[in-house]
Amino acid sequence: MSAGLLVGLLMACQVACAGYEEPPARIPSTSPAVIRIQAAQYVSPTLPPAPESTPTFKGVTALMVAPQDVPPVNVLEQWIQSLMQDGITMVLLDVGTSAGSNRMASNDGQRAIGIYFRSQWAETIRDIFGELIPPAHQQGLLVFASISPRRINWVDPTVAWLDRSYDPVHHQLRLSPYLDLFHPAFQEYLVGLLSDLADTGVDGILFRNDVPLGPYDGFSAFGVRAFERDFHTRMEPAQLFTRAKSTGQGVASNDGTAQSLPAEFWHWAGWKARERVKILERFSRAMRSRANTRHVALEVHPEAVTDPRAALVRYGEDVLEAKRRFQYFLVQPSEHAAISDVHAAQRSMVLEQMKGLLGTPDRIWTAIPISSEGLVGLGRSSQADRAELGKDIGLIYQRN
Repeated sequence: MSAGLLVGLLMACQVACAGYEEPPARIPSTSPAVIRIQAAQYVSPTLPPAPESTPTFKGVTALMVAPQDVPPVNVLEQWIQSLMQDGITMVLLDVGTSAGSNRMASNDGQRAIGIYFRSQWAETIRDIFGELIPPAHQQGLLVFASISPRRINWVDPTVAWLDRSYDPVHHQLRLSPYLDLFHPAFQEYLVGLLSDLADTGVDGILFRNDVPLGPYDGFSAFGVRAFERDFHTRMEPAQLFTRAKSTGQGVASNDGTAQSLPAEFWHWAGWKARERVKILERFSRAMRSRANTRHVALEVHPEAVTDPRAALVRYGEDVLEAKRRFQYFLVQPSEHAAISDVHAAQRSMVLEQMKGLLGTPDRIWTAIPISSEGLVGLGRSSQADRAELGKDIGLIYQRN
């Protein structure tokens, strides 16, 4: 084990196990009532077109870091050095808390809910991006932000921005626990929030898809009305899931969500996927308009490459639509490839197909699960993975 990594592990243990000597004080932010008014009245600026070409980062070796594992300011430089000594060239951090995430404790001992940078749009738990980015850039370490827009949990529930999902058993719509990406006010909120994030100097953003727009999601009033407007038709959710006769539109699916489905279902599934990437692209353009945050990545599942129709149904993913809007694609391990040998074989196949689809390997990132114990030998592991996967593909290590 290198001395640098040992220092980094000791600091991470001090932070994660013992905690801060004093829990971080929450930074005063705008009240939920004012945020509701801001979102309703906010007029986003005219956004510039995306640059014709932005040079890609080739062969990044990144580590997804939990915010609570970022050490205090007085030891940040030493922590950054320890990462870089073991070959890490980029860290990825969540912009804020989300449903099911591990969260910091505030002064009152409660698990804090909010974001990790300064913004008028949400309560700041700790300004991690503001603390980390200057010394990281000084030493040549890239900092990316990560967000799963539908899963954030710091938005006041009284703003009524939740999605609607279809219950196929009772044939009715129900309130979803996740946010409605098609809600105009929620979109304006995220434009404002991510514009503030861009002001931190963050190098790029990863849009995650850990809470996908599955077959039964997206049935909010705004989503349905927009679909009806674009297709000049009235949508009845129950009819979308009525099996069609001899349409040839079936999809093999382990969860049974896509069997022989009518043409209207495929119109709906394709529309959702296209609208989602357009909305995410709008967020990235808003960040570009404020700063030099030009690098944008999109998380996809292996099926988006190996079985596009199944990915469209299960995850609302369409790589052919997304590849002209995003620079990088983070391929997550398959949920069904639990055995390491199976995962390695499938990963190689997926990455080869991805190269053919995107035309260049430097736009491909692959997620590599790693245990806490695996961090000890991360330097050696990354060298072996790099030798196997090639010099241009991004290696994104994330804890199991």
